[in-house]
Amino acid sequence: MHLEFDETIQLPPDVVYDYFKTPQDWVRLYGVAGEVKDRGDGWFAVPMHRSPFPLVARMTVTEPDIRAAWDLRGFWKGHGDIHLEAVGDGTLITGHETVNIPRLLGLGPLLEKRIEPRFVAVWDSGWKRLRRRARASEAC
Repeated sequence: MHLEFDETIQLPPDVVYDYFKTPQDWVRLYGVAGEVKDRGDGWFAVPMHRSPFPLVARMTVTEPDIRAAWDLRGFWKGHGDIHLEAVGDGTLITGHETVNIPRLLGLGPLLEKRIEPRFVAVWDSGWKRLRRRARASEAC
């Protein structure tokens, strides 16, 4: 499954980057259910709502306020990469996340059709959280 991102959030890049800089920070973005667990060597298990399998992720690139990239291993394998660009009063977020779904007994394509909407919903909830943060900042 491959998801593309092209979002503009009315927050400065440093504020947006804070949500992506480590897997521990993803909880603030996605509102994941449970505690992030340190697996050692930079790997963290990030629980996902309604999934018995956490995202096991490690940052591969951290360029503050510019770029964040990560790898996934375990049940969910893949990678992601986002770029941040200041535009006007906000930040343009572009990038992607690719998640490989196990091909269990040839059921991979069926699983992907069922699971992709959940991943899209997780990202959508993150964009909504950032937009709410932007509206709250404007109100202050």
